[in-house]
Amino acid sequence: MTITHLNSLSQLDGILSKEKDKLSVIDFHATWCGPCHAIAPAYDALSKQFPTVNFLKCDVDAASEVAGRYSVSAMPTFIFLKGSTKVDQVRGANKAALESTLRKHATSSGSSSSSGAFSGKGQTLGGGAAPPDLVGEAKGTLDTAFAGLNQLDPQVKIFGGLLVLYLAFWYLQG
Repeated sequence: MTITHLNSLSQLDGILSKEKDKLSVIDFHATWCGPCHAIAPAYDALSKQFPTVNFLKCDVDAASEVAGRYSVSAMPTFIFLKGSTKVDQVRGANKAALESTLRKHATSSGSSSSSGAFSGKGQTLGGGAAPPDLVGEAKGTLDTAFAGLNQLDPQVKIFGGLLVLYLAFWYLQG
């Protein structure tokens, strides 16, 4: 999805009034801001990953009245809106926080295009219930058992590793 550059409050209000339940994210940035330039490629990539979300950019110097509405005092700041209601914000060039906040609000509104686990039992082409998933039990390999670890946040991986080391140390001492 293309990113819309905001020039005025009336332009923003027009965008937000079109779909009151749609998630919009505004990237408040400045041309002189180094961290803003650093996070821009990630923001662009997320706009392609979530095509049903409105991605907006606002140069705080060019459209100061828009930045004033949301009391933006640091760049970059990302404001998350459902309709015209502010639901969240991320301050700073934190790619992980930006992505997780986007996923949280995009999936809660059902507007996420990212893949995830399906709930329910499913159906076969003939209309009957799908057989239980036995893939993990049948393969029994480490690749299958630990396939989900690649999707974890790096900080969670480090914490888990430290926890395992602590438990192993504690076990060997006792």
